[in-house]
Amino acid sequence: MTKEEIEQYIDLDNKIKNRIVQISHALHGVHSSSMKAIAPNVTQCFYYNVYDKEDFIENSNNDTMLHLGMDCYDNDDTWVCRIDKNVLCLTDAQINEIVEYDRKVKEEEIKRQKEVKKAREETKKKEKEKDEYELYLKLKKKFEA
Repeated sequence: MTKEEIEQYIDLDNKIKNRIVQISHALHGVHSSSMKAIAPNVTQCFYYNVYDKEDFIENSNNDTMLHLGMDCYDNDDTWVCRIDKNVLCLTDAQINEIVEYDRKVKEEEIKRQKEVKKAREETKKKEKEKDEYELYLKLKKKFEA
């Protein structure tokens, strides 16, 4: 192996790590169902937020997932970051589409929750008014008698 080949591998390794960091930042907080809706060939990823390519301390095995050991700064231990290799094949446009789709899904969920809460409050209000009216009728009947 020549020095140039080694430099090419190191350069490729850095490009992959930088891409993982970039994708991690872009997809932070995105639900896996949103990812599957836009990119069905991507299996669920279990990863922690990757901040810097220097977080990586080992390479992956030869399977569909990248198994990247990373420093755990909480207890000086290491843990594994598993990322589907197909995630690295996503274009920036696909990543933006996933993020936008996830944002819309979350907005719709919030809207639905607000509507449910409003309907529940309306029901409670009507029940309270009904109870108050029944109490009024009982008191009216009692004082008229």
